[in-house]
Amino acid sequence: MRLTSTSAPSPRRSLWLARGLALVALGIVLYLFWPLLGELRAAAHLFTTARWAWFPFILAVQAVSYALLAWLNELALRPFPGRPIGLGRMAALLTSMAFIEVAIPSAGASGVVLRARLLGRQGYSSEVSLFTLGVETFFLGVVWAGIALLGLAYLFSNGVLHQEQILVLLALALAVGLLLWRLWRLLGDPSRSRALLLRGVDFWNRRLAPLPHLGALDPGKIESRLEQFHAGLFRLQRIPLWKFLAAAVGRVTLDIATLGACFLFFGYSIPPATLLIGYSLILIASGLAALPGGLGMADLSIPALFLRLGVGGAVALSAGLTYRLLAFWLVRFIGFLAWQLLEGGG
Repeated sequence: MRLTSTSAPSPRRSLWLARGLALVALGIVLYLFWPLLGELRAAAHLFTTARWAWFPFILAVQAVSYALLAWLNELALRPFPGRPIGLGRMAALLTSMAFIEVAIPSAGASGVVLRARLLGRQGYSSEVSLFTLGVETFFLGVVWAGIALLGLAYLFSNGVLHQEQILVLLALALAVGLLLWRLWRLLGDPSRSRALLLRGVDFWNRRLAPLPHLGALDPGKIESRLEQFHAGLFRLQRIPLWKFLAAAVGRVTLDIATLGACFLFFGYSIPPATLLIGYSLILIASGLAALPGGLGMADLSIPALFLRLGVGGAVALSAGLTYRLLAFWLVRFIGFLAWQLLEGGG
């Protein structure tokens, strides 16, 4: 009698499984997108009189905005060991993250995992992947926070927020800033971060390594990776700060321009002050949403916010949802295709 043993899934079966999971993820995104399509049907008559010459301009502005986001990430990755990533591949990776974060809602964790996986193929370590994502978030957060202050001032002047609530928000922002500052000081201090890391490795090896399916960590390898990370961190500080700020400010500024162009698309010239206040209120509403990217809440809040700011109902609905369609959903659908290309290309 011939004995047989279970073998690993064949490459063909693994390929079909990966494709099946990708199609399930695409189905989830389509399901979440469907209500927005219904809202667009409600304002469909405005599209018959829309200024379609603005449409390619809107797409071009949004594309340049995303290219600046890719540049911001490429700047952060540049000092660390790994194969250089062009802006095109970086943009594909970012859109892939945007897609998976909607397909698998997990407070952004699914995007972090996918980023580490795809950057790992280029030779970047998981800690570099996470740190550079933090760099992107920090610089964009600084710009967003500055714009959000306009929205808070508007809400305060209209009695929506009171002085006590403003003070609580400012205290929270200060606490977050202090936490980030302490974390940066810790990362930039080789001796302190090394001691903390080695204590963590020792705890893992004594308490967790004996558990099933877990193994011991090699302190020498971990320390070597930390040294490489610190070397990259030192080189990162040589990159001029203005480049990071220019990328972040350009990304957000062109996103605001996209929103303004969506109103021009329907023949409505929105005052710059109204546009800035509306965008700042969108940021606040998106930040309050439970799901990544303000999913659901932002789709509904954009028209309502501009309606409150004095924009006509039909224009507010059509322009707001068109902006959401192009700046949010189109990026996610492109991200599905980019994800398949990156996975297939290795």
